[in-house]
This record gives sequence, structure tokens and C-alpha cells, in this order.
Amino acid sequence: NPLAHMSHTGPEIWDQTGGAIDCFVAGAGTGGTLNGAGQFLKSMKPECRVVCVEPTEARVLVGEAGGMHGVVGIGANLQLPLLEKLAPGQAWQEGPRGCIDEFLHASTPEAVQWANKVCAEEGLLVGPSSGAAIKVAVDIAHRPEMKGKTIVVLQASSAIRYVSHPMWEAQKLEGKDALPVPPDLDTEFPICRWRSEDYVPPPKP
Repeated sequence: NPLAHMSHTGPEIWDQTGGAIDCFVAGAGTGGTLNGAGQFLKSMKPECRVVCVEPTEARVLVGEAGGMHGVVGIGANLQLPLLEKLAPGQAWQEGPRGCIDEFLHASTPEAVQWANKVCAEEGLLVGPSSGAAIKVAVDIAHRPEMKGKTIVVLQASSAIRYVSHPMWEAQKLEGKDALPVPPDLDTEFPICRWRSEDYVPPPKP
């Protein structure tokens, strides 16, 4: 796993940024991406900052207790063996670990908010873990020392994998109201069947 990211993901990021990358942000699923790509980027540019993202509700990678969360894809509530290998025997706590400079976090609501935001404003259909990574990257970008710097954020998967996740609740409610109950045998179709901008969601119970 880490070798694949050291051989491919890291070099691809390096090539696409022309070596101008200053910070790499990714969520911790298995830890393989951060391990492999992080080591490669550090070997090419030691001052490149590598940041690991986990859910606020489950910060086990810095020694806190695990917990339930909705940031699907990261935050497995265990201390990841592929990150352990970066610094064998080192305590799980705040601060650097091997090629990782910093462990930051985003809550489930923040992850969903940012996933929906980049979908609506940038056309990027991403899942909750990507939303968490984007939120953290935006926070980093606001640091004074990061002005004019290049931050690369890994988007691990498409939001189409998470159609049963609460992040889709508003769209599912609208779709239920917009689509006729099958079978729809109507052969005369109006020019416009549904105006999304006129939709008013029902009040929550």
C-alpha cells in the first residue's frame, strides 16, 4: 500500500505541481497514502508540510479516545499500523510522526458542509472524508505563513459511494417529491416537470 503511493501518487503530485507543492493534506484511512506519498514528497522537498486528517470525534492518532462519527472512510478508531511504521514505538500524541508534520481534524458536520460546498460551488462530487480534508486545508491556507503557498488536498473518493449517508438527505427529500410514483404511464410531458429553485423542504418532525 505505501509503496504504491510512494511510486505513483507522490510522483504524480510532484509532476503536476512542478515541484511547487508546499503542503500535502490527506485523510487517514489505512494510512498508506500519507505514509507513501508523504515520504516521497519529503524526499523531494523536506520543507513540504504533510498533514494527516482524522475526525474530531475520534482522534485516536493523537492519543485521544475513539468515538462514533460520520466521516466515512477515515477514523477507524484504531492506531493505524501503516502510521506506526513511520515511528515505531513512539507514543500516539500531538506533534510530528515520521514524515507527518501535523495531525488535524474536522467534525462530521464540518465534513458534510465542505463536501456539499465544493459540490455546489466547484462541481466536485466528493465524499465526507474529502470534505474533512478540504476543511482542514482551508484552515491551513488561512495561516499567515501559507500566503501564496501551494496546498494539495487528496480527494479519496466520489460522493456517489455515499448515497445512503445523511449528507444526501436534502437531495433525497427533493427527489422523492419531484419524481412520480412508478409506474408512470403518462405520455404527455410538460416542458418543465420540476423547478428545484421553487422547492421548499418539509419541516423536520
